[in-house]
Parts: sequence; structure tokens; C-alpha cells
Amino acid sequence: MAIVVPSRRIRLTRQEFEQLPQGPPYYDYIGGEAIEVNRPSGRHQQLVVWLAASLWQFVRSKGLGEVWADINVDMPTGDVLSPDIVYLKTDHLERYDEERGYVVGTPDLVVEVLSPSTAAYDRVDKFDAYRRAGVPWVWLVDQDTLVIEEYQWTPEGYLCVETVGGHAIFQPRLFPEWQVRLEEVFVPGRGG
Repeated sequence: MAIVVPSRRIRLTRQEFEQLPQGPPYYDYIGGEAIEVNRPSGRHQQLVVWLAASLWQFVRSKGLGEVWADINVDMPTGDVLSPDIVYLKTDHLERYDEERGYVVGTPDLVVEVLSPSTAAYDRVDKFDAYRRAGVPWVWLVDQDTLVIEEYQWTPEGYLCVETVGGHAIFQPRLFPEWQVRLEEVFVPGRGG
């Protein structure tokens, strides 16, 4: 499996970044650079949709907040990223800017589904951007191995509090009443 970083980085001011067309190509903005990101594969999209729908249903049923897939997040650090899944607690819903269609501020959870073409970028650049912004929870989901890693922010950096493989049940510390088994997403003969 080859790991490839996103294809292009361009040094821009935040104002110049905001003038870019909505895409394609699509960009994140980290540390003064517009970073072109690859669009996800079908397998990646299936996993994101399934996870987001399952999490959305749980969060909504418990009145815990809102869940979005592929939404821009304008971090307090000035970075702008598009995590695969974003969660805001009920008491942080004012961070959603309806007019811009952005989350403005620090999300309570971001989920990144790792693709071969973006795994290094997600694990290094984006992970560090989330740390600097103080995102309390980050989940990294490997679409090939079906492993979920749950990270909790601490002042010293992220602490991996859970690592679960596809055959095991993922019951995150953030949502102890919710559980998921990734292997259910990719049943042979059912796509993916």
C-alpha cells in the first residue's frame, strides 16, 4: 500500500485562501498553506456515510448535539479543514454558522477515515492541526484494516485511549452507550 501526501501545497494568506473557488480542486488551509486534497474513493465514502449515519442517529436520539459529514471547520488557529465527520455537543451548537455552512471554532470530535492516498497527511498535518486547536476527541479509522483509534486531547498532546480492530466492538469513551463494529460496513457482495 503506497502512502501519498496530497498533491499540491500553495503558500497563501488566509484572505487569498478564502477567495479560492469552492472546487474542485478542494483545499484545506493549515499554517498559511492551501493544501490540495484528493477526493475520497467509493469505499472511503461508504465508511464515512455509514459511520456518520450511525453516530448521527445515536447523538440525535440522546439529544447530545449534531453530526456533519464533510463540512468545513474554521478553527480558532486560523486553519480551515474538512474532516470526514464532525460532532458538536448541544451546548456548542452556536459554533455552526448556518450562513457560511461552516463550523466556526473547535469541534468536540473529528473523525478521519484514512485512505492510502491521504493517511500520512491525516496522521501528521491534520492531526497536529487538531491538537493545536484543542479538539477534545479525534478518531482515526483505517479503511483497509478496519481499525479505529480513539484519541483524547491532553495538555501534553493526544493520548490514544482505545484501539479496536474490525472484528471487535468499538465502544468509544466519548459515547460509552454507542457501539459499532466496522466489519458490518463491508460485507462481501454488498459493495465496498
